[in-house]
Amino acid sequence: MIEINLLPAGGGGARKPSARRSSGSVSLPRVGGEPRIAGLAAALVLGLLFAAYFTWTSGSQIAALNADVEREQGDSVRLEASIARLKTLDTRRDTIDRKIQVIRSVDGRRFVWPHLMDEVSRATPPYLWLTKLAVADDAGATPAAPPPPPRTAADSAKAKADSAAAVTAAGEGPSFNVEGNAGNTQSLTRFMRNLEGSPMIRDVALVTSEQTDVQGRSVLKFTLEARWEDPDPAFVQTLPLVSTR
Repeated sequence: MIEINLLPAGGGGARKPSARRSSGSVSLPRVGGEPRIAGLAAALVLGLLFAAYFTWTSGSQIAALNADVEREQGDSVRLEASIARLKTLDTRRDTIDRKIQVIRSVDGRRFVWPHLMDEVSRATPPYLWLTKLAVADDAGATPAAPPPPPRTAADSAKAKADSAAAVTAAGEGPSFNVEGNAGNTQSLTRFMRNLEGSPMIRDVALVTSEQTDVQGRSVLKFTLEARWEDPDPAFVQTLPLVSTR
């Protein structure tokens, strides 16, 4: 029988290429085989995830804060405009209040002198006649010009206080002098008592009195000083200007 050897010559050489192939191949390390490497890899992944999340949340917060800042700036501008309008309205209100107070003080004094002359006429007794009736001091007759508009709250309060003081002073009424002649002392005394009894006259005082001759008769020449007083509404009778009948 004939036998043929198909194996290459040198059987040991057949294993060398296998050895070379095994030495030239690349093999990756197994992660599960090294705990430290696995922990480092997990920490790296978690760090990357945390950094990404922090970046995303920070961006959202910054955007929200920017929106809030823009909204607050818009509100601040609107509030400044509203405050400016309120200050303008306050200034106008103070000016109008002062003008109204002046008008009221003037309007309230329109009938002072007609009432005053009527009261003096009623108080005049027999044997006494008047020669002069004149104002002595009427500080509220000519109201002062309104002051400039106040710039601050303190100026506004001071202006209101000054206006109130002016109105109070105007409400005291004018003082006036009465000159005349009396036939005797009793007539002068009665005249002064009648003036004091009027609800519109107060502070009646005798300034001067002297005996003098008028057309050959001896009379008592006198000068009185008194002040107007706002009467109690109970003593004031008002009538309509136009009859309703």
